[in-house]
Amino acid sequence: MQIMEDKYIISTSDIDHHKGYEIIAKELGGTWDGEELNINNSWCQVKANSIRFLGDMFVDIFHLNSKKPIVAQYTPNEEKHYIIVRIGCTGEFYRKGQSTNFNNLGIYIYNSSQEFELEFPNNIDCQWVTIRFSLDLFNSFNSPNPDFKLKTLFDDKSPWLQYFSLDVEIENYVKTIMANVDPSRRRHITFFSKSADIMGAIIEKMENESTRLKTNIHPEDLKAMVRLKNTYLSDFSEQPNLTELSDEYGMSVSKLNRIFKSIFDQPVLQFYNQQKVEEVFRQITYTDKSLTEIAFDLNFSHIAHMSKVFKKYYGYPPSDLRDKK
Repeated sequence: MQIMEDKYIISTSDIDHHKGYEIIAKELGGTWDGEELNINNSWCQVKANSIRFLGDMFVDIFHLNSKKPIVAQYTPNEEKHYIIVRIGCTGEFYRKGQSTNFNNLGIYIYNSSQEFELEFPNNIDCQWVTIRFSLDLFNSFNSPNPDFKLKTLFDDKSPWLQYFSLDVEIENYVKTIMANVDPSRRRHITFFSKSADIMGAIIEKMENESTRLKTNIHPEDLKAMVRLKNTYLSDFSEQPNLTELSDEYGMSVSKLNRIFKSIFDQPVLQFYNQQKVEEVFRQITYTDKSLTEIAFDLNFSHIAHMSKVFKKYYGYPPSDLRDKK
């Protein structure tokens, strides 16, 4: 761990996973009891739970708000092959208007050979769930020769990363996990069972949606494109400007789109527009906002435009989803 003038950097790996929590608690004046981390100092609030199963599986739930950016630097190791599923779940939409410009919604799956860096912005609530398990443990739950794409990816020990958008089904599993951290009603089996549900849903997504496996991604490209996604493509009230983004990242628009697509399967604006229509689905599902309010908040020109885009993507108009709700 390293404290810089403007950032707090956490260097982590899969070796002795819980040791990292112990070190963070000591450095930042918090507590770690082997399962729960609590920090409340002058510049950050952190609450984290890490539940261990079967020796080689960890389900981690993180919630933080910091006055300075926190950077998690993941260092590869070759001692044991691990798979990491990191699901960003920032922003709650249970009540009208309870939203935020920043979100890290999305599912990142990578292995212990992939260098990975994730920066969480300051003065924003950040929430995520991470499921970490060894390849040996995963294989013990499957037949000797399973025929599905995710297993093929997991068996590849070269560096790789797979990204999926966060759909409502998996988000509901994540919310159940997060709701279960309350010590007064915590049931450890829920962390395990909902993690299994998440993995089952991801296996289906991999079969139905995946186009190209992302292997040997340059760490600096990965860092830059994740930052672009989290920082500039999460405010749905303003369309991103590709010219400004190309200047920001010091590359042509075509190169920016090419590198972004190599990680997220789509060029920048196509990805942004898909995330935006998925946000319509999420806000209809989790809020009591009217369709007109949602269209206005997400910067659609009018409700008819939002309905047209939504129907093209989902096959039915948003009013049908609202009626089901």
